[in-house]
Amino acid sequence: MRKLVSILAALCLVCAFTLLGCEATSAGTAIFEETVSPNEKYVSSEEDVVYYTVKVAQTGPNTAEVSSESNSGFFEPVSYEVTCDGELSADDVSVEWTTLMGNPEPSEDDQIAVAVVSVNTGSGTDERKISFVTGALEMVAKATPASR
Repeated sequence: MRKLVSILAALCLVCAFTLLGCEATSAGTAIFEETVSPNEKYVSSEEDVVYYTVKVAQTGPNTAEVSSESNSGFFEPVSYEVTCDGELSADDVSVEWTTLMGNPEPSEDDQIAVAVVSVNTGSGTDERKISFVTGALEMVAKATPASR
């Protein structure tokens, strides 16, 4: 009986360390996450605040997945895989947030809309842009009559 209790206690400890020791996502182990708001300074209600998030997760020994999320109704999720030379850390990832016009400093009239995500793969840098306003731009394009 004593041996059984010891084994169960050890299994509980292993499970606890596994669950608490590293954060895992459905796509692998999370290594980076950054969230910004393009309009937080310009709205009066918390329910109107929009958030943009970029996440990077290690999905295998030589692969990582970059994904994006937003609570905006205009947002179309983006996800892509990056091949790397081994395990990545948060130091291997950087995000530069810019406005639609490419400005690093947002304003009320030119808010953050793009994340330039750079991942140091060990043998180079994978740099890609994620637009958080593609859906809104497509809606405007459809609503605007074609010039003749």
